[in-house]
Amino acid sequence: MKKAIFMSIKEIHVNKILKRIKNYEFRTQKPKNNFEYIIVYVPVPIKQIKYILKVKQPIVTPNKIQENGIGNREFNKEIKKKYAYFIENVYEINKPLNLENLKKDFNFTAPQSFAYGEKYEELLNYIENIGAKKIF
Repeated sequence: MKKAIFMSIKEIHVNKILKRIKNYEFRTQKPKNNFEYIIVYVPVPIKQIKYILKVKQPIVTPNKIQENGIGNREFNKEIKKKYAYFIENVYEINKPLNLENLKKDFNFTAPQSFAYGEKYEELLNYIENIGAKKIF
Protein backbone atom coordinates (compact mmCIF):
# COMPACT_ATOMS: atom_id res chain seq x y z
CA MET A 1 0.00 0.00 0.00
CA LYS A 2 2.56 2.53 -1.11
CA LYS A 3 -0.02 5.08 -2.27
CA ALA A 4 -2.19 5.44 0.83
CA ILE A 5 -3.53 8.17 3.05
CA PHE A 6 -5.23 8.06 6.43
CA MET A 7 -8.66 9.69 6.77
CA SER A 8 -11.15 9.98 9.58
CA ILE A 9 -14.64 8.90 8.50
CA LYS A 10 -17.48 8.92 11.01
CA GLU A 11 -19.15 5.61 11.87
CA ILE A 12 -22.49 6.70 10.37
CA HIS A 13 -20.80 7.24 6.97
CA VAL A 14 -18.71 4.07 7.20
CA ASN A 15 -21.92 2.08 7.79
CA LYS A 16 -23.46 3.59 4.63
CA ILE A 17 -20.34 2.61 2.67
CA LEU A 18 -20.53 -0.94 4.04
CA LYS A 19 -24.22 -1.14 3.04
CA ARG A 20 -23.21 0.12 -0.42
CA ILE A 21 -25.60 3.05 -0.29
CA LYS A 22 -22.68 5.52 -0.22
CA ASN A 23 -20.33 4.87 -3.14
CA TYR A 24 -18.17 8.03 -3.09
CA GLU A 25 -16.10 9.68 -0.38
CA PHE A 26 -16.43 13.45 -0.69
CA ARG A 27 -13.76 15.93 0.35
CA THR A 28 -13.22 19.67 0.05
CA GLN A 29 -9.44 19.31 -0.08
CA LYS A 30 -7.26 17.15 -2.30
CA PRO A 31 -3.91 15.87 -1.07
CA LYS A 32 -0.98 16.90 -3.26
CA ASN A 33 0.13 13.29 -3.67
CA ASN A 34 -2.07 10.86 -5.58
CA PHE A 35 -3.25 7.80 -3.67
CA GLU A 36 -5.10 4.56 -4.29
CA TYR A 37 -6.07 3.59 -0.75
CA ILE A 38 -7.75 5.34 2.15
CA ILE A 39 -6.92 3.83 5.52
CA VAL A 40 -10.04 4.60 7.54
CA TYR A 41 -9.81 5.80 11.11
CA VAL A 42 -13.31 5.67 12.66
CA PRO A 43 -13.47 8.39 15.35
CA VAL A 44 -15.47 8.43 18.60
CA PRO A 45 -16.96 6.29 19.95
CA ILE A 46 -15.06 3.57 17.97
CA LYS A 47 -11.59 5.21 17.89
CA GLN A 48 -10.02 2.54 15.64
CA ILE A 49 -8.42 2.02 12.28
CA LYS A 50 -10.77 -0.62 10.85
CA TYR A 51 -11.09 -0.40 7.07
CA ILE A 52 -9.23 0.19 3.84
CA LEU A 53 -10.96 1.74 0.84
CA LYS A 54 -9.59 1.24 -2.67
CA VAL A 55 -10.54 4.40 -4.56
CA LYS A 56 -10.22 5.88 -8.03
CA GLN A 57 -8.73 9.29 -8.76
CA PRO A 58 -11.24 12.01 -7.84
CA ILE A 59 -13.92 13.58 -9.93
CA VAL A 60 -13.75 17.35 -9.41
CA THR A 61 -16.68 19.76 -9.57
CA PRO A 62 -18.15 20.97 -11.90
CA ASN A 63 -17.84 17.47 -13.41
CA LYS A 64 -20.79 15.20 -12.63
CA ILE A 65 -21.13 11.71 -11.14
CA GLN A 66 -23.95 9.17 -11.28
CA GLU A 67 -26.70 10.00 -8.78
CA ASN A 68 -27.00 6.44 -7.44
CA GLY A 69 -25.62 6.97 -3.93
CA ILE A 70 -25.94 9.13 -0.84
CA GLY A 71 -24.51 12.59 -1.41
CA ASN A 72 -24.08 12.17 -5.16
CA ARG A 73 -26.90 14.52 -6.21
CA GLU A 74 -25.63 17.16 -3.77
CA PHE A 75 -22.12 16.84 -5.26
CA ASN A 76 -23.50 17.45 -8.74
CA LYS A 77 -25.20 20.66 -7.54
CA GLU A 78 -22.06 21.91 -5.76
CA ILE A 79 -20.69 25.27 -6.86
CA LYS A 80 -17.51 25.25 -4.75
CA LYS A 81 -14.60 22.98 -5.63
CA LYS A 82 -15.17 19.51 -4.21
CA TYR A 83 -13.67 16.06 -4.82
CA ALA A 84 -15.51 12.73 -5.17
CA TYR A 85 -13.49 9.53 -4.74
CA PHE A 86 -15.30 6.49 -6.15
CA ILE A 87 -15.02 3.53 -3.74
CA GLU A 88 -14.04 0.47 -5.78
CA ASN A 89 -13.40 -1.98 -2.94
CA VAL A 90 -13.65 -2.14 0.85
CA TYR A 91 -11.43 -4.27 3.07
CA GLU A 92 -11.78 -4.92 6.79
CA ILE A 93 -8.48 -5.04 8.66
CA ASN A 94 -8.10 -8.43 10.36
CA LYS A 95 -7.25 -6.86 13.71
CA PRO A 96 -8.66 -3.33 14.24
CA LEU A 97 -6.17 -0.94 15.81
CA ASN A 98 -7.40 1.22 18.68
CA LEU A 99 -6.23 4.80 19.15
CA GLU A 100 -4.48 4.15 22.45
CA ASN A 101 -2.20 1.53 20.89
CA LEU A 102 -1.78 3.56 17.71
CA LYS A 103 -0.48 6.50 19.74
CA LYS A 104 1.79 4.33 21.86
CA ASP A 105 3.19 2.06 19.15
CA PHE A 106 3.22 4.35 16.09
CA ASN A 107 2.94 7.91 17.44
CA PHE A 108 -0.31 8.12 15.47
CA THR A 109 -2.55 11.15 15.66
CA ALA A 110 -6.11 10.87 14.36
CA PRO A 111 -6.24 12.91 11.14
CA GLN A 112 -8.46 15.99 11.08
CA SER A 113 -8.58 15.97 7.29
CA PHE A 114 -6.02 13.42 6.10
CA ALA A 115 -2.45 12.25 6.75
CA TYR A 116 -0.03 10.91 4.17
CA GLY A 117 0.87 7.24 4.42
CA GLU A 118 4.59 8.11 4.30
CA LYS A 119 4.19 9.81 7.68
CA TYR A 120 3.23 6.44 9.19
CA GLU A 121 5.22 4.05 7.01
CA GLU A 122 5.81 1.63 9.91
CA LEU A 123 2.06 1.55 10.60
CA LEU A 124 1.31 0.87 6.91
CA ASN A 125 3.74 -2.06 6.98
CA TYR A 126 2.08 -3.37 10.15
CA ILE A 127 -1.38 -3.17 8.54
CA GLU A 128 -0.10 -5.03 5.47
CA ASN A 129 1.36 -7.76 7.71
CA ILE A 130 -1.83 -8.34 9.72
CA GLY A 131 -3.85 -8.33 6.49
CA ALA A 132 -7.42 -7.53 5.60
CA LYS A 133 -10.39 -9.39 4.17
CA LYS A 134 -12.25 -8.06 1.17
CA ILE A 135 -15.84 -7.06 1.90
CA PHE A 136 -16.56 -6.06 -1.70
